[in-house]
Amino acid sequence: MKQSLTKRILEEFGERKHKGRLSVITNLNEGGIISPVPHDQEHIEFCTNLVGDVRKLAKVIPTHIGYKIINNDYYEINSVITGESGMEQGYGIRHSLDDIIMAHNKVLMYIYNGEIPRKISKIQIIEKYSS
Repeated sequence: MKQSLTKRILEEFGERKHKGRLSVITNLNEGGIISPVPHDQEHIEFCTNLVGDVRKLAKVIPTHIGYKIINNDYYEINSVITGESGMEQGYGIRHSLDDIIMAHNKVLMYIYNGEIPRKISKIQIIEKYSS
C-alpha cells in the first residue's frame, strides 16, 4: 500500500502542539506504516497503544513535518525532522541510526508521493537519541 500525505491529513492532524507542525510516526514493526499522531495523545501513549508492547517502541520512529499555510487553504511543506519526540526525551526510548534513516526516507517518500507542494529548507535526522 502506497501511503501519501494529503490535505485532509494536514487539516485533521496538523497544528499538533505547534502551529505548522504535523507529527507522524513510522512503525518499522509493521513494514514502515506511517501514522499521524492525534492532537489529544502524547507520542508515548499513542505509540504504546499502536504496538501493544513497549519493547517494540525502538522500531517506532517520530518525525515532525513542518508546513506553512498560505491564504487559509494552500499548504506548503518546509521541513522534515526525524528522530526526536517526548518519547525519546522523557522516556529514554532509543532507535538504531539505521532505523531512523530508514524511517526518515519513508517519510520523505510519503511527502513526495502526496498532494502537498514542497519547498523544503530543512531536512534533519536527530542522531542524539540513537542507540
